[in-house]
Amino acid sequence: MWKTLLHKYRFEIIIGLLTLGVNFACFFLFVSLHNGDVLSTVRVDDGFYELAENVLAGNGFSWSTEAPYQPNSMRTPGYIWILAGLIAVFGVTGAAVVQVLLATLIPLLGMQIARQITDSKKIGIITGLILALDPSLTQLSFQFYTETAFLIFFLAWLLVTLRYFKQLTLPLLILSAVLFGGAILIKASVQYIPLILIPCIAWAHGLKNWRRSLTHIGLFLIIVGLMLAPWIVRNLHTFDTVGYSTQSTFVLYTNFAPAVITVAENHDFITFRNSFLGPGEFRGDAITFANQDRYKERAIEIILDHPAATAYIMAKSMFTFFTSDGWYSFLMQIKQDPNDYMFLLIVLRLLWIGITAAAFVGACIYIFTRLSPQTILVTALVAYFALVSTVAAFGTNPRYSLPVDPIIIPLAIIGVSALFSLIKQRLSARLRT
Repeated sequence: MWKTLLHKYRFEIIIGLLTLGVNFACFFLFVSLHNGDVLSTVRVDDGFYELAENVLAGNGFSWSTEAPYQPNSMRTPGYIWILAGLIAVFGVTGAAVVQVLLATLIPLLGMQIARQITDSKKIGIITGLILALDPSLTQLSFQFYTETAFLIFFLAWLLVTLRYFKQLTLPLLILSAVLFGGAILIKASVQYIPLILIPCIAWAHGLKNWRRSLTHIGLFLIIVGLMLAPWIVRNLHTFDTVGYSTQSTFVLYTNFAPAVITVAENHDFITFRNSFLGPGEFRGDAITFANQDRYKERAIEIILDHPAATAYIMAKSMFTFFTSDGWYSFLMQIKQDPNDYMFLLIVLRLLWIGITAAAFVGACIYIFTRLSPQTILVTALVAYFALVSTVAAFGTNPRYSLPVDPIIIPLAIIGVSALFSLIKQRLSARLRT
């Protein structure tokens, strides 16, 4: 039996072990570069560790380092609860190690998603191998960012949802809703995905089964709503506002608006942003549920006043979203001069430009040859995350595309295969003539 299982899942085992080896090698490298200090290795500047520590210390959901501990309205609680639990049980080092172990699931989930999209085991294996060697995923596997936990929930949700479209069963729908609720609790940026998902569910059931369709849609929304309700009630009790997170306003005002003015008036971005934002605004403490509308209106006013600069920022962010491979920042993190590897970096950037072009071709082929709720969902998700990334402006980085890399990579392989087939046909035709 064991031999049969090992043979059946040999590729999953190979990809899992490869991911584990690469992630731990990177973890030990980073720890050594930080003189053996694990905390400085895994701690990041987004305040997640501080929030987890305050939760454990009984100071509430706050990233303040001293009393009074101001309640935080920007971060969502999912990853904080997970991180606090891991630190409480295993300590900081143990939490990082457990996160590395869990990160092994990401390439495996990506592999299965690619197989669901293309019905090709080979494309799934190639996707899994690429994700196993991704420098951003490797680095994030032990750092206390939301990405590892979020990607596990989000990719698991996507995989279950793709299977749901093939079977339309209630258990798969319920599991999809639970996983999606977990993903929103970790990362607020996915909260509008139901606007894409709900029409796809309705389409999958068809007009004849509209009652069943409404039941499934309603159940999905109820489950997700019940999972988010405690946090919304907390915000109502703490801030007297029915709200979920101020993060979108924070990013719009502190990243996108300054970037637009920088381009429009030819300023240096960092210098201008430091003068544009106050200390509380820069960190996120100044933007609350009570005043976020004012900040949002100011940001929108800046955007509308500079349409050309806005279009440039969005186009640049989109380009970065689809072509940034993470190697530049990885070299910086390991204290290497990227200029010493410029040829390699250029080759990698050109490679990802090629992957993007091939994925576009593959997406067109995929939609026109397999039009279904599944094809619309996966292609719409790529567009969704690409649009979300534009708000980060100059801060757009490979972290934004990670949720849809398991979609982009197989679509690119479809595109490349189609191009090769076309070239082969042309060559054959010429040889015959």
